[in-house]
Amino acid sequence: MPELPEVTTTVSGINKVAKGLIIEDVWSDWPKLVRSGKFSDFKKDIKGRKILNAERRAKNILINLSEGKTLLIHMKMTGHVMYGKYREAKKDDKPGWRWLPVDEDHKHPLNDPYNRFLHLIFFLSNGHQLVLADTRKFAKVLLFDTDKTKTHPDLYLLGPEPLDKSHTLKVFKERLDKKAHWPIKQALMNQELIAGIGNIYSDEILWDSGIHPIQKFSEINEDKIKKMYTATQKILEKSIRLGGDSTSDYRNIHGERGGFQNVHMVYRRTGEPCRKKSCRGTTTRIIVATRSAHFCSEHQKLR
Repeated sequence: MPELPEVTTTVSGINKVAKGLIIEDVWSDWPKLVRSGKFSDFKKDIKGRKILNAERRAKNILINLSEGKTLLIHMKMTGHVMYGKYREAKKDDKPGWRWLPVDEDHKHPLNDPYNRFLHLIFFLSNGHQLVLADTRKFAKVLLFDTDKTKTHPDLYLLGPEPLDKSHTLKVFKERLDKKAHWPIKQALMNQELIAGIGNIYSDEILWDSGIHPIQKFSEINEDKIKKMYTATQKILEKSIRLGGDSTSDYRNIHGERGGFQNVHMVYRRTGEPCRKKSCRGTTTRIIVATRSAHFCSEHQKLR
């Protein structure tokens, strides 16, 4: 699932390519993606609105539109938003593609096979399209009144943003202390405690901090908590600089892969030697609260 860095990368892309453009039409072959009423009403309500800007809240993309509406897109497990120029595929075109990029160069990122599952298309006033690709069709799209953003059911329970200046060490500790008896891996991923962290970055943060994923927050000493706080900011910022993580389906606004998967220290490295200098441990995988957790058998021992 795209996490904070991937959603941040997507939002930055939308602001660069689509700000100020008008949504002239909408198409979908999977109207169930839209969860805020009938697709026909959604289409009617969104047509003619200008894209003012995009922002992120936790793992949600928020696209603010003219006349007081906001479009929420949650990419879920395999979704990603892209921008380009598309045409409907013909019978003799590539099998499996309903829509094809106008640029037919097979090396063009939009022609990546992971980018072919287009289920929602916004036709823009400059002749290009903003599209939602989603292999498994789990993504979620909503349209609501902008002035209700803070009280919207999908947003109001979310915890603080870990990269905001207001998210101090004190706040970090207070939030995790709310579930002090939970495994720390589970607590870090809980969106009501801290927003935007998921499976990949929780593993990387705990590896960097030397904390076992099932250690309870109440059992972690002050020094390790400080390391975890610092690692959270450092790792999320590094992934944003690298354009997010494309271990799975995620692609940026231009259909390109991110680069964070190339610098994993522990995530999906089961059985490999620990990458920490002078550590003789091995990367191990266990299940924590139904999610996989990767950690070093040596420097992340359960204390």
